Amino acid sequence: MRTGLLIIYISLLTAGCKSKNAIPGNVLPQKEMQAVLWDMMRADQFLADYVLNKDTSLKKKTESIKLYQQILAINGVTKEKFERSFTYYKSHPLLLKVIMDSIVNAAPEPVADTTRHDPIKDSLKTAVDSATVKDTTRVLKKPKRLRLKSD
Repeated sequence: MRTGLLIIYISLLTAGCKSKNAIPGNVLPQKEMQAVLWDMMRADQFLADYVLNKDTSLKKKTESIKLYQQILAINGVTKEKFERSFTYYKSHPLLLKVIMDSIVNAAPEPVADTTRHDPIKDSLKTAVDSATVKDTTRVLKKPKRLRLKSD
């Protein structure tokens, strides 16, 4: 009887000491999840900056789903496995934080986009502001009258 209780106690102790960070086999590892999420974030940015701005008749949700399906296919992940993995990581915020932090750290520095949100430049203001333009507001001297010589 004591040996039976001892075996049960050791089993419970071993089960309780499992690492909380151990990821189940049916969930994407952190590196793969990071790659998929990074691609999805870039796809959303691409849609927002280039696709939906050019063609307003497109619906964001429909276009996002198309791109997400392509991303999952490229990464060799099924929709079900991704959803299961994302649910798992959402229920383990510390693991999700590690993934999101690594995405932020791996992202390249944003490049200034001068084609968007560029205020219209006032050509007169820039001409006046530049140092090479002379002051055209000064008062001009009255021109001399030309006299015609008479024969």
